[in-house]
Amino acid sequence: MRLIVSFIVCLFLVQCSKPVESTSEDEQKINYYNQQFLNYYKINLDTAALYLDSLKTISNDYKNEFGLAISEFDNALLEHVKGNYNISIKHNELALEAFDKLKNDTLIARTNNSLGSNYWQKSDFDKSLQYYLTALKINKKLQLNNEIAICYNYISMLYQTRFQLSLAEEYAQKAYQVVKNEKPNVRYISIYHNLANIYGMQAKYSEAMQMDSIGLTLCNSLQSEFNKSMFYDNLANCYFFSNYIEQSIEFHHKAIAIDSTFKNKKQLSDSYFNLGAVYEAKNDTKQAFQNYNRSLVLSNDAGYKIGIKNAYSALAELYFKTNQPKDAYLFLKKAIAIKDSIINENTEHKIAELQTLYDINEKEQKIVQQKLQISNRNSLIAALLFVFLSSILVYYLLYNRYKFRKEKEHQQELLEEETKRTKAILTSEENERQRLARELHDGVGQMLAATKLNLNNVDHSNFAVQQAVGLLDDSIREIRNISHNMMPEVLVNKGLKIAIENFIEKLNKNQTLTISFESNGFKEQSINTTEKLMLYRILQEAIQNSLKYANATNIDIQLSADEKELTLLVQDNGKGFDISKLNEKDGIGLKNMQLRAAYLKGNIEIDSSSNSGTTIIVEIPLSYKK
Repeated sequence: MRLIVSFIVCLFLVQCSKPVESTSEDEQKINYYNQQFLNYYKINLDTAALYLDSLKTISNDYKNEFGLAISEFDNALLEHVKGNYNISIKHNELALEAFDKLKNDTLIARTNNSLGSNYWQKSDFDKSLQYYLTALKINKKLQLNNEIAICYNYISMLYQTRFQLSLAEEYAQKAYQVVKNEKPNVRYISIYHNLANIYGMQAKYSEAMQMDSIGLTLCNSLQSEFNKSMFYDNLANCYFFSNYIEQSIEFHHKAIAIDSTFKNKKQLSDSYFNLGAVYEAKNDTKQAFQNYNRSLVLSNDAGYKIGIKNAYSALAELYFKTNQPKDAYLFLKKAIAIKDSIINENTEHKIAELQTLYDINEKEQKIVQQKLQISNRNSLIAALLFVFLSSILVYYLLYNRYKFRKEKEHQQELLEEETKRTKAILTSEENERQRLARELHDGVGQMLAATKLNLNNVDHSNFAVQQAVGLLDDSIREIRNISHNMMPEVLVNKGLKIAIENFIEKLNKNQTLTISFESNGFKEQSINTTEKLMLYRILQEAIQNSLKYANATNIDIQLSADEKELTLLVQDNGKGFDISKLNEKDGIGLKNMQLRAAYLKGNIEIDSSSNSGTTIIVEIPLSYKK
């Protein structure tokens, strides 16, 4: 289910913009225009923009630093609601710099929360969590319970996006515990919506719809029209997964009507995507195509990569279902390209690291507070104080030893989890390659073969017919080559050595290229089929780089092994590159080779220089198998 955080930034703006105690004319006007902006920006964006312009003008005229800072903060909020997250971040950064000069910790915390929300929308989860934790630390220091609840709710939604539902529920409950005894106000909206999302993701649709209904009632009582959209969207999804299709369509349209009013392209793209899925389930392909394409256009306009990937994937699947394999394959390639651009294999590790650092900092602060309290007490009883401090020291040393052991266990768990994720990524990629290969061979290939059979019954004296048959033969061969490259059956049936020889034999048909292959000491039974496939993919990627970027005319390949280690060497005579700039490159191919080598518990070394060719060495240990 869709998460909406665009509105949450505004929930605490009223407090951060309370009138200054001074009664000077400039501060009164600044507070007035800021308050009017807050009153209208959830109702009418154009009117809110006019009040924001007035706030900027009056702040500039009076050279009021606080007013200028608040105007940047409000501008960030306005752009956030519109879905212009990069622009919003720029205004947040200017506001943060201004609040830092003013030494206003409350507004510094709120700006950190706003930055976290923007990066959350951009799917940059590690930066988002970093800003949320910074805001939480400041608010705890200031003992601002309502702001602490907001921070907990933000962190809960971030973990919910990562499908870490136990952590999401934990932080949502922390937020609820803080505000449950307070009078109902606009802050409850985000908490109810977040809980509804968590219930929905666990298929507890009745509980989720109950929370959505409470949220809508609260929105009506507070006249918060903008916030109704997310509850309508949740209800639509709950009805959909409960097989109430028409009710789902009705609530999707309600959400779209509100999102269109506020011109939030990201939310609109999500709504149209969900509506397309409903129509697809209803077998109304025309409406499904229309809504998926609307979602794609809006996602592109908003720079919303996850939305772009989802739209491409849905369109590829729909084209395939409607027997349009060419378009299906095209959109599938686009979806994979977008997916590769947003994958960050370190994101999970960085989030866990930030969470760990935060927890350690919390514990250290508690220890410092305990020591301070102890030092203030019993200051007149020297003997007891000495004994007590000695006990604390022993406890501290034991605790550090315990913490070190726990951290070591945690690092081992992270390593095991990273190995599982790597295996899942590679397995998923190979499964997708095999599926595409089967579709090309059994689907498109068979259709072309059938077309050729029909043409063979036509009079071949016609030149156009002869030309068509020739083109079909070329197409069938090309599809067969692509299919075999994506799913090398010869590797499974005859082993890695023969698979490499067959691959090289095809490439050597190009008269401008010479590839030599030598195998020494390699035994097929020394590694399993999956490991052979990983090495084969590394070799394919290395040769492709030599041909595509290095303009190589000669490539030497060596596959050697002893009892402890297997080595794959690929050397070309291409133009090479500056090895010192390797880390500046962002090539997917190199990352894939490194990922596969890491999966095999091995390492990859690259040696190259300009106009001196390139050498790639992959070393895989065999001793761990024994």
